[in-house]
Amino acid sequence: MIEHDRGNTPRQRDFAAARTATTAGPRAGALREGQDVYVPGCFDLAGNEHIPSPDASDSLRSIELANLGIRRALVHQQVEAVLAAEDSRGNPRGMWPTILTLLYTGDIVTAHAECRRLAKDARWSGSPRHQEVLTLLRARISLLEGHGIEASGLLGAQLTRGLSPHLSGLAAAWLIEAHVLSGELGQAHQVLRAHGLAGRLDTSPPDVVHILAARGALHQAAGQFQHSLKDFLACGRLLAERQVANPAVIPWRSRASSAALAIQQGDLALALAEEELTAARIWGSPRCIGLALHAVAVARRDDTSVALLEEATVLLHLAHAWGELIQAQRDLGTLQIDRRNLSAGRRHLEAALMVARESGNRLWQHSLKSALERLDVPCLTAQELHIGQLASAGYSNRQIAATLFLAIRTVEFHLSSVYRKLAISGRSELHSALHTQRHSSFRTDHCSSAV
Repeated sequence: MIEHDRGNTPRQRDFAAARTATTAGPRAGALREGQDVYVPGCFDLAGNEHIPSPDASDSLRSIELANLGIRRALVHQQVEAVLAAEDSRGNPRGMWPTILTLLYTGDIVTAHAECRRLAKDARWSGSPRHQEVLTLLRARISLLEGHGIEASGLLGAQLTRGLSPHLSGLAAAWLIEAHVLSGELGQAHQVLRAHGLAGRLDTSPPDVVHILAARGALHQAAGQFQHSLKDFLACGRLLAERQVANPAVIPWRSRASSAALAIQQGDLALALAEEELTAARIWGSPRCIGLALHAVAVARRDDTSVALLEEATVLLHLAHAWGELIQAQRDLGTLQIDRRNLSAGRRHLEAALMVARESGNRLWQHSLKSALERLDVPCLTAQELHIGQLASAGYSNRQIAATLFLAIRTVEFHLSSVYRKLAISGRSELHSALHTQRHSSFRTDHCSSAV
């Protein structure tokens, strides 16, 4: 069962859990003889009946290096060699870890092409076992590209048809992740409960790491940040036990960083994000580095954040990581607006909306349209907002002047400006107009900072 480290306070326990997860993992160095190799869907491929084949052994060597997060160029070269061997293609036991490793390297384009080739291969089209493997690979590619609805359709249909036992937990985890990506939190909760994943989890199944990551994402989307942080830290600890250090497998540190930041644990958030950036740079895949840069920028929120987010958007675009690109563009736009660069902020929000439309992400389309609409709300200064609120509450100009230690003529001047900006004719319309203004949260914060 998952147990979290005990300490005097939740903050101390979270730091202890993070230290355990980040220090117990493998170091970039020698592979251990006889060590089980973690592959999603199969724990011990070397001795497991699922994959006892020569081409699977070649795949294992590649995925073992990938798990450690080292020698990405060599790993990609080894994967290409396996894919070039025609005899390997008919065997899902070899293709499964090979294409997963290809995804770890960040080569989504080749992974797409390989799946299309397998779909046309008679050895795959005529076998239910081959088809379930292919469906899960296609779903994983869709997830990495940010196509949550497409991924949930593939995974939901496959789970309904039935899956081999060693793949069912992984498919459920990925389905939860797909629903969260699409904003379908109710459906995600249903999958969680239907598969008995809502309570304490047994840590012995190999794919509990993916279940924890998916559940952590669901908790985070639902605003349950403490639960999210605990799940991601537990995920990190178990990955370390499985000799997995590469954020390409599961970027748990950046996800945990976001949860930590939401519960005001800024130091922990920054430590996790910077550690992921170090691991991502060692591995070298654009998606991993882009995700980590995004997390560091948000955790720092200082003069370096804009440059970090700009670099993150370039890398995420290169990686075809459309879902993460939308979020990075959104955060970059919001940061620019907070820094009073409205034109740059609008430009990045519009760029994020364009990606959301092109990728078919309806959840982000709605969110970004609302954000852009809020930008069009007239900007009130802090003084104008205070005067407008008092006038809305029934204060006379004389009472407002006395309350704020202003001249009556100053109050009249600011109140006229409020009416003009909100396009209203007088006090009777103030309440509804200011209610709309207050719902423009980040816009109001920015405007109110200018006196």
